Amino acid sequence: METPTKRAKLENEQCSCSCESKEDTDYFRSYADISVHEDMIGDSVRTNAYRLAILRNYEKIRGKVVADIGAGTGILSMFCVQAGAKKVYAIEASSMAQQTEIVVKCNKMEERISVIHGRVEDVELPEKVDVIVSEWMGYFLLYECMLKSVLYARDKWLKKDGMLLPDTAILYLAPVTDPDFMDDRLNFWEDINSRYKVDMSSLIPYARKCITEQIHVRPFCGENIVAHAAEICRLNLKTVRQEDVNNVKCKFSFKCFGHSVIHGFVSWFQVTFPMDITLTTSPYSE
Repeated sequence: METPTKRAKLENEQCSCSCESKEDTDYFRSYADISVHEDMIGDSVRTNAYRLAILRNYEKIRGKVVADIGAGTGILSMFCVQAGAKKVYAIEASSMAQQTEIVVKCNKMEERISVIHGRVEDVELPEKVDVIVSEWMGYFLLYECMLKSVLYARDKWLKKDGMLLPDTAILYLAPVTDPDFMDDRLNFWEDINSRYKVDMSSLIPYARKCITEQIHVRPFCGENIVAHAAEICRLNLKTVRQEDVNNVKCKFSFKCFGHSVIHGFVSWFQVTFPMDITLTTSPYSE
């Protein structure tokens, strides 16, 4: 007999599953857009870092089995074949998988790359893998990232002595001063009067509040950073657990270089690969 409490629990679980499904659907639909992949491959620093890491580790990839998590266009899978991989399972949850199959055939790699359309958590592989490669990082390293799927694949398919690409990740945070950005945004409302003869300056306090409460994704120069960065988290992808990244906490402090106004904080990440290959979004890098 179904009690009201049990019925409510079932309804809540169904609602939760429905919400998660819609969130996943929206996420995967966004990755079916070619512009997303154009931006990713067009990021030459990112693409070259992965290519260099894969090719430099050819001795651990040659003749081995690889899983590419979130394969997208399949470019990392094809780098692995170029490095001598015996078999690559290119797992892609979005409908982009259909285009990936075409790309693989165009490059005459269909005998060594199997494109699998589905979520990592829902698919099965016929064998364990020697290598897992994935470009899983999101904004602020962990926001809308694929790390959960990578860890799932690691625990399910990676051999004990297997290799992860990348295998470590570090998140940094530092205070910044950026008066020009704030001034330009606030002066916009001041200038409305001279352009349209309507005074909008009363919106400046509200605009300041909105700007300071938002997260802005944009380039930053190292000269705007006013203290040494603090390491927020360091992840060893071989051992980290999902519960370790569900709620990252740490203590940190800053000692500023001289006297300046702090307008906010900037964050960046760094991932490293075996053979000392590094990919970073640091404002100090090119």
